[in-house]
Amino acid sequence: MSIEIGKMNDLPLVRMDEKGGFLDAGAYGEVFLPLSQLPENPELGILISVFCYMDDGRLTVTAKRPKALLGELAKLTVKSALRGAAYLEWGIRKDLMVPFMEQRFPMKEEREYIVYVAKDRDDRLFGTTKFNRYISDVLPENSNLKEGDAVDLIAVAKTPLGIKMVVNNKYYAMLMSGSNDTSEIRLGVKTRGYILTIRKDRKINVGLHKTGKSGIDSAGFLILNMLKNSENGFLPFTDKTDPIVIEENFGMSKGKFKKAIGGLYKERKIEIKANGIQLLDSDVDTTEHA
Repeated sequence: MSIEIGKMNDLPLVRMDEKGGFLDAGAYGEVFLPLSQLPENPELGILISVFCYMDDGRLTVTAKRPKALLGELAKLTVKSALRGAAYLEWGIRKDLMVPFMEQRFPMKEEREYIVYVAKDRDDRLFGTTKFNRYISDVLPENSNLKEGDAVDLIAVAKTPLGIKMVVNNKYYAMLMSGSNDTSEIRLGVKTRGYILTIRKDRKINVGLHKTGKSGIDSAGFLILNMLKNSENGFLPFTDKTDPIVIEENFGMSKGKFKKAIGGLYKERKIEIKANGIQLLDSDVDTTEHA
């Protein structure tokens, strides 16, 4: 039996006494679970889902699920901040320790921070706000994720281009300004979203709403929403704009941009002008860019 430290594991109940039950943890032997955490009328042999972690060098389990498992991000509150480490409320009896060297900035009591749960060589779990080394800037070529897929998102930073998100606790992505209603996004709060575009450089753009099945549909949706959120429904970009500028502002290749605005033009949703693209909407004043 293989035990995953920092994860939920299904372990069999092998014996009981008046204080609780004992679960078979393979090479770790039997581990104790208090009576209060056992299901009602438990029978020997049933599997019980428990969180496994090391405490003072021994395997400890709890039926309570912490706010973040190994390899996950969460916004947690600091219970105490000492010179060498901070201790965060984790949702279980044990607090999550964040060593001083794992703090981007010194943590303060009662403040909330976005932390990533990692483990050291001795399988001891710890938190870190220096999670760039665990989160990839690009989507690997062998990833099964594709445009249109539903994903878990957590907002970690606000930037001039939009909100920096983390996809499935593994990859950075951008929720572009104007692509969705970003006003309700709160840092550290998990939500569901969708992959809108995967750029040529394998960077990801995400949205909060499902769009068309193809990447072109997703790109058109993004452009349309940026137009709706722009001044007078106008954006100063055309098929002559430098590809680098297109990527910086829309997070997509120039080829995809051209196909997307071509589709929007055919659908009579935009007008392509010499100096930019204009949203065709009776509620938008288009005189300024005529």
